Amino acid sequence: MVHPNVDAHPVLRLNGLSYSIGERRLLNGVTLDLASGEAVAVTGPSGSGKSTLLSLILGLITPNRDQVWVAGSDMSALRGKRLARHRAQHLSMVFQFGELLPELTPVENVALAGLLAGEPGRSAYERAAGLLREVGVTGTTATTGELSGGERQRTALARALMNRPSLILADEPTGSLDTAARSSVADLLFSLPQRWGCGLLVVTHDPSIAARAHRHFSLREGLLHDEQVAA
Repeated sequence: MVHPNVDAHPVLRLNGLSYSIGERRLLNGVTLDLASGEAVAVTGPSGSGKSTLLSLILGLITPNRDQVWVAGSDMSALRGKRLARHRAQHLSMVFQFGELLPELTPVENVALAGLLAGEPGRSAYERAAGLLREVGVTGTTATTGELSGGERQRTALARALMNRPSLILADEPTGSLDTAARSSVADLLFSLPQRWGCGLLVVTHDPSIAARAHRHFSLREGLLHDEQVAA
């Protein structure tokens, strides 16, 4: 993928990020700048620290001072309601299995993200319907639990866009899909940074998915190693 003309100011900055569990060091000085309009993929074996990396970016684990910046804010300086507000305004997460409420319809799942952020009901449902049209999930009254895997992940992408995030994090977003659905969902996912002006960080075991990113790193021995130089 050709690298875009991205903004100079990163939506994500990892500044020598380190993290240990007991005597085991999972991250050992990880450095990365990710800008709006850019997609970055991280691969690595199980246990290499990929999930820990996402948790630190989300603020679920408190990083050391000045090591994780999201949308201009030091995540270590945010606590309680301030952290929750910053996360809701700037971060969205796409999981391997969607993590949608199966008893709700797609539009209800997507609108819920807006409702929880305080958006009025009518506006939330109208925007949710529009986002679902954009990702190709239309005309269904089925519950999300009745959808195909590909439809569920497209619904999850629409939900991730609902609050206009600065940064989307995706954890194995195509890992549960068949070949055809994997390709179509990946096409949609990697189109989002330039279409929506956000950053995208994808963690995946699949090298064919990682190859779609502008930059691809492998996480080994606590460091990010460049696996791809964009054309």
